[in-house]
Amino acid sequence: MSKTIVIKGRPALSGIAEGYAMVCPNSIQGWAGIDPRTGKILEKGHVHEGESYDGKILVVPCSRGSCGWSCQFHGPWDNLKVRPAGWVITQIDSKIATAAVIVNRPMVTDFVDVDPCQVIKDGDYVVVNGDDGTVTITRED
Repeated sequence: MSKTIVIKGRPALSGIAEGYAMVCPNSIQGWAGIDPRTGKILEKGHVHEGESYDGKILVVPCSRGSCGWSCQFHGPWDNLKVRPAGWVITQIDSKIATAAVIVNRPMVTDFVDVDPCQVIKDGDYVVVNGDDGTVTITRED
């Protein structure tokens, strides 16, 4: 049996994206945290170390590190079209906004009453509606 949860944030980039969630509650380190060819997370000890965000709904609280954070998404996208399917961001900042614009995938952000990093679990099937700001989470019980 499956359970559906809908949370509401602010639409930031239009469109609808769907896929399996990759939840990074501590975000991802900027420089040296992502392989610029594959989108794999290289950060030692990261919950998703060795996994690629390609095709997944990336759920993070915000960016982490220097202003080069957004550049780590440009290389994989520019070279191999590696990118998240969509973004769910607890609170937007300029680095994550730049990365999102670079890869041009739907985004919902600025959640007030809920922390998506707490509600969404790895492997949940997520639909990000960047037009109306809803995030629909389906999880198998």
